[in-house]
Amino acid sequence: MDSKNYIELVRRMYAHPRLYGFFSEDEISEALSRYRSRIETILDRAEKESITREAYLLSSMRFVAKSVHRHYYSSNLSENAYVYSHFSEDAVLEVPADAFFDRNRRRIQDADTSGIGFSPQVFIGKLAPERRRLLYLVIKCAWDIDEELLGKCSYALGMPEQYLFNLIELVKRRTEASRSQIHQLNEKLNILWIRMRVLELRLDTAIAKSDREEVRSCLERCRKRYRQLLEKRSHRKSSISNEFISDLLNVPKGSVDSGLYYLRKNAQSRKPLAEYQELG
Repeated sequence: MDSKNYIELVRRMYAHPRLYGFFSEDEISEALSRYRSRIETILDRAEKESITREAYLLSSMRFVAKSVHRHYYSSNLSENAYVYSHFSEDAVLEVPADAFFDRNRRRIQDADTSGIGFSPQVFIGKLAPERRRLLYLVIKCAWDIDEELLGKCSYALGMPEQYLFNLIELVKRRTEASRSQIHQLNEKLNILWIRMRVLELRLDTAIAKSDREEVRSCLERCRKRYRQLLEKRSHRKSSISNEFISDLLNVPKGSVDSGLYYLRKNAQSRKPLAEYQELG
């Protein structure tokens, strides 16, 4: 990421907070502190959108602003989060999340889950198989989904958009450390790759035998370390594992595995997914 682009974005955000979805400079500071890596990713992607770069930045940063607003909202409710203990089967997929909060409430045992309002299991039992698979995929891609796509997924799943948004934010909060480790691992690989190319060039141009031996020894060490890191990365393909999705939704891991495998298999074979076209 170009640091100049980051600084320029920060300058414009402080100059026009509301344009980017923020209500105060304090919210911007919170976003820069809490979602630094996410903003950097947005900037990297924006560079690939040469025609719609500014529109992409605006919409994405407004989504970050919403994350800040949800964080404040969740923090305020963290000590008083309750779930409506009785609900009608017909209303589960139609009534907004706020309608589930009533005087007949019970405290959520898991404090981290309090931010999303109520357990995802409330929805899982009501979802058809194709919607369950879509939910698994949405969670799997939590770090890549944008505001527009989130709205479409919310409509297709029959979930309140605010609830799905909070669920995705919970996923990111729980997997941020793992994602950071993968990011650091990729950085090490990139640095090693560049170093190996430089050493190979030095090996080709070195004249003295002693210099060639020293460079060759260093190159072998880099290659060995590079292979080790590649092996390590091969076991950490995603910061959001199927086991994580299984634990989050309280469903068998086999259901998550088979659901995602079904989607991947049909997408790779280019078979039409008519059941998902109907959802949209």
